[in-house]
Amino acid sequence: MTGARSLEEMHPVQEVMVRPAGAGCESRLVLLAAVMTVCACALFIWLQQGDVREETVPEWRVSAFGDLGAAELAVFNALTSAGPEIEAMHGELAGEWPGVTRLEREFVPPFVRDAAWTRSGRLNWTRSVLATGESHIAVYLGTPQDADFSGAFLLVMLHSHVKKQGNASVRPTHPPFEIWMHREQAPALPESVTDQALISAGWREVVARSGEEETRHARGRKFQQ
Repeated sequence: MTGARSLEEMHPVQEVMVRPAGAGCESRLVLLAAVMTVCACALFIWLQQGDVREETVPEWRVSAFGDLGAAELAVFNALTSAGPEIEAMHGELAGEWPGVTRLEREFVPPFVRDAAWTRSGRLNWTRSVLATGESHIAVYLGTPQDADFSGAFLLVMLHSHVKKQGNASVRPTHPPFEIWMHREQAPALPESVTDQALISAGWREVVARSGEEETRHARGRKFQQ
């Protein structure tokens, strides 16, 4: 046999590029979906920012974590822990409020004169007891010895005796204690501890809440610490 040809010569191979059907349309749809997703996210963020309102704590109150310095905040935290301890002692002592000497002897901050007391203004504490109807009130006034400490503290213990209505006991609706601050270093010991009396005398209640939380609390909504 002569002139034998190779298989490739007999059956030449041709390369043909086949484009997928609708490739351009699919690409445009994917791009459109991405653009819509970005726009939706941007709109959501804008709407969320539009709902944010600047809330402030009322003038007669002080935000513990926003307005107090480090030394003042240390005293506030100590009083927050001391309040339940003093309330428990009040029950153990048959309705008597513990004096400052006993609190110091029991190592209850900020009454005990330790290193933390030295760093936090070296407050001198005095106690006064008021009996007003169904409420048995004690106030602990702390005045600083350090000139650079910005004010005095007042711990108001509010104990209401449980009333009986039929077979049910009615518990008090107010908190067991409040913490107030005065910008003067040696304010007079208040004779009345109503909010209006304390505010008129220059005291401001210290709260561990932000402005928005304080607004919700003032509207009567349930506040969870």
